[in-house]
Amino acid sequence: MTDPLPIQELRDAFEVAADAGPVVVSAPTGSGKSTQVPRWLASRGRVLVVEPRRVACRALAARVAELEGVRLGGEVGYLVRDERRATGATRIVFATPGVVLRMLPSDDVDRFATVVLDEAHERSLDVDLLLALLLTRRRPDRPRPGLVVMSATLAGDRIADHIGGRHLAGEGRQHPVSVEHVAGDAVLPDVRGVEARVVEALGLEADRSGDVLIFLPGRGEIERVRSALSRLPFETCVLHGSQRLSEQARVLKPRRGGPRRAVLATNVAETSLTIPGVVAVVDSGLVRRTRYHDGRGYLTLAPVALDSADQRAGRAGRLGPGRCYRLWSRAAVLEPVTPPEVHRESLVPLVLGALACGVEASDRLLGLPWLDRPKDHAVDSATAELSRLGGLDGDLRLTERGGRLFRLPLDPHLARMLVEAEQRDLLEPAIALAASLSTRRPLFARPPEEPEDDLRPGGCDAVGGIRAVLEGRPRLHGLDAQALDEARAAARRYRLVMGLPPAPPEGAGSIDRKALALALMAAWPRSAHVARARKRHVAWSHGGTELELGRETAVDERSCRALIVLESRAFTRKGRKRQLVATRVMPVPLQWLVEAGLGRERLAGTRTHAGQLLARVERVYAGRVIDSREEPPGGALARRAVRDAILEERLLPGAAARIRDRHEALGLAARLAGAAPPRPLEEWLLGRLDALGLEAVDEVELLAVDDVLPEALPDDQRLRLDREFPRRLSVGDGIYAISYDVAGRTATLHQVGGQRKEPPPEMFLPALPGWRLLLERKNRLTTLRG
Repeated sequence: MTDPLPIQELRDAFEVAADAGPVVVSAPTGSGKSTQVPRWLASRGRVLVVEPRRVACRALAARVAELEGVRLGGEVGYLVRDERRATGATRIVFATPGVVLRMLPSDDVDRFATVVLDEAHERSLDVDLLLALLLTRRRPDRPRPGLVVMSATLAGDRIADHIGGRHLAGEGRQHPVSVEHVAGDAVLPDVRGVEARVVEALGLEADRSGDVLIFLPGRGEIERVRSALSRLPFETCVLHGSQRLSEQARVLKPRRGGPRRAVLATNVAETSLTIPGVVAVVDSGLVRRTRYHDGRGYLTLAPVALDSADQRAGRAGRLGPGRCYRLWSRAAVLEPVTPPEVHRESLVPLVLGALACGVEASDRLLGLPWLDRPKDHAVDSATAELSRLGGLDGDLRLTERGGRLFRLPLDPHLARMLVEAEQRDLLEPAIALAASLSTRRPLFARPPEEPEDDLRPGGCDAVGGIRAVLEGRPRLHGLDAQALDEARAAARRYRLVMGLPPAPPEGAGSIDRKALALALMAAWPRSAHVARARKRHVAWSHGGTELELGRETAVDERSCRALIVLESRAFTRKGRKRQLVATRVMPVPLQWLVEAGLGRERLAGTRTHAGQLLARVERVYAGRVIDSREEPPGGALARRAVRDAILEERLLPGAAARIRDRHEALGLAARLAGAAPPRPLEEWLLGRLDALGLEAVDEVELLAVDDVLPEALPDDQRLRLDREFPRRLSVGDGIYAISYDVAGRTATLHQVGGQRKEPPPEMFLPALPGWRLLLERKNRLTTLRG
């Protein structure tokens, strides 16, 4: 008979607390809370357990079904993306936060007696949003589900105060864990050389027993370390979120004899899951996270925070005194606490989810009972991004397209691409492209042996990804078999969601590159980048942070002037400077950017030819001219061209001097009277031409000089103004313009003509009692009076 789990000590107190209201349970990993608390609650009705990770969802559901002695998918089941093993009668349902959020609008969550938010310390966007919505959800026809919040490392009292509940703290079976640093040349956690440091750490375990859990940031690093361990006396196995349930189950079962195991895992093993037999942990100190810039997400490696590192180390102290080998220097300073995603991620999914679940506007969203309130500017940025994606209307309400973006189980930008492609009859290639971009490791592992087998002709990663998903063969085309399986599974999922049959039709691989590129730029306007020459390399810009091409892409940047960035990541150079790198791109001609309507048009100059005013119009994107043409301008460009021609005395001869004179007089009179001056001359004249309704340059023939003159001051005011505040002064061999700073009571003479080197004689200067007079000549100021 096995010893009772530590969480059992809380059962009586938990039953009393659950009768009174919400409950917060904090207990160490391995205490049994994730399997036992849902079973306690099942006597009260159906239980919905929200687990942040798919791997934990499936594994915990399988374990609880085993403990209950029932079939998985019947009394106990789970709901994760792409997989449903539960029915409307399932008593205990484990589900991921994204799935539960999509259940809220249809009131499916209200059919459960209790909702459990497990591993709440991870503070994902979805979990924070779920908690806020559950605290405000009211249904007049049925009671609100009970609420339980659980975590291994959690500020339990703070959350209990926030939700108006009781905090119960449980004990665990945690033994002391010694910590040793195996840093090599690394100060901070670093992916470079991580294989050698893992091997060195395992060498320190040579004469010991028990299994070792090795934390790595992703599948790529797992495979490299697995290869490096091939000669060591360990049985290597892996654990990550993309595995099948049967593969995960083998790792989670106790070892029955045989060699020691080295379990290579991502941070899915940090919480929720208990891996039996582990007595030592090797921690790379790295985690792969999504970072957002200009509304687009990119993957980056980052050091874990200290709370996460301690959580990982604790996995070694379950059976007895354990050991943790940290692959960074003892002198490194890590962030003390992992910040919640609401303060470090794009809030596009959060705003989209909130609006889809009935929150009416961003101000209402900010007023939800957040554990940590989102930053106003981050909400504004996400709202603007959703508007650009077509998800919100002018009143910031969710559009039909926004509703579809929410229902699609993928990143909003990939969802936007599919919606845009569907409207352009490009859904088949777009699904294959989205699937190729959803893999966690590169599709293309190596160049094919024969050039004719290259799926990326002309160096186009977009075409290569589509063809790989539709027709790729790993060995022939140099593809990663696991990544290809993952992409094809995603393609089947997207086809199902978009209402298509599971398999693509014949001819789906036929690709109209231009049509696809225009659809991508419509879905992701800031994905287009243009080349910018730098000293030793080419940088790519969309008007924001520049990026470089990574080695993974097939594009030859020397023959490319523009490209669409499909995927990017960040890495840190020596000296800790972060660099964005494009890993998958689509090369395009500049003209396609023009046809997509990117950039803005500007008036680059005008000229008169055969009596007709012509304008040179440039389209500028990311500071680069991508198109230029000469034509008789229309609309706003026509008004700008006419304005410039008038001020340059090429139209309405003599008008420019009179316009400037009246405009200056009005401005000075207004400042002296303490009133608002007119707009700057160029803006004023442009507004005047707009008010006159000028839409084409040939309408200039209908203009008279009086039409474009500012209003004249009354004669008596003008005479007094010119006498007391002259705006020009001539002393024979010196001509001066005079500007006035009314607030500072300062007049400045600017020499604009003549050869005079001495200041003007005092007798010629305007009286201006109480004013200071300055002379400006050759950028030097001289005080004449005051």
